[in-house]
Amino acid sequence: MRPGRALCLFAKAPIPGKVKTRLAPAVSPRDAAHLYEAMLLDILDQHARRPGADRVLWYSPLEAREWFAGAAPAVYRLMPQRGSDLGERMGGLFRTHAGEGYSRVVLRGTDSPTLPPAHVDEAFGALERNDLVLGPDPGGGYNLIGLREPCDELFEFEMSTPRVLETTLERADAAGLSWTLLPEHRDVDMPEDLDIVRRELSDDRTPRTSRWFRHNRFV
Repeated sequence: MRPGRALCLFAKAPIPGKVKTRLAPAVSPRDAAHLYEAMLLDILDQHARRPGADRVLWYSPLEAREWFAGAAPAVYRLMPQRGSDLGERMGGLFRTHAGEGYSRVVLRGTDSPTLPPAHVDEAFGALERNDLVLGPDPGGGYNLIGLREPCDELFEFEMSTPRVLETTLERADAAGLSWTLLPEHRDVDMPEDLDIVRRELSDDRTPRTSRWFRHNRFV
């Protein structure tokens, strides 16, 4: 019997100069790393409290395993990201979990602390009727992707452009995949995202991120 659902998170270690670099110069590398750490820990807690899927944290770089082992709630299985670029790492994730027998795999990023956890439930529900589900970001990318089966073609292109969502859907059509979109939600990528996301924060769901904004005088 296939084990069912896997909820995966993609994360980087919060190293200054390696995360949230597009927030510069509005936010220093040190403060950007603190923000990313706060968002990551809030997101990990949000999904640790919601059963319904096996939870897997795919981390980078390889040498950061000890940090993630200490930071992540025990419900997460730790897996290292492998591949020369983002697309290769994402494709490898879906192949790995398909090989383990999972029939529904959802991957969400860690740049959107205010993404409603219900979107994950909606994604798994959508996979009962579709091969692919995506959660669009206003910048032209996506912050969530779910698949019933691996499909490398969806990731074999440059994934740091404003056409990522559009190109992914074109490739899905070419591969004969049925797909659906979740409601759009904003990532924290650019300085202009900060004020918009700040308004969506709450001390209940995003306590660390909320403290970062208060400390950095964004509220």
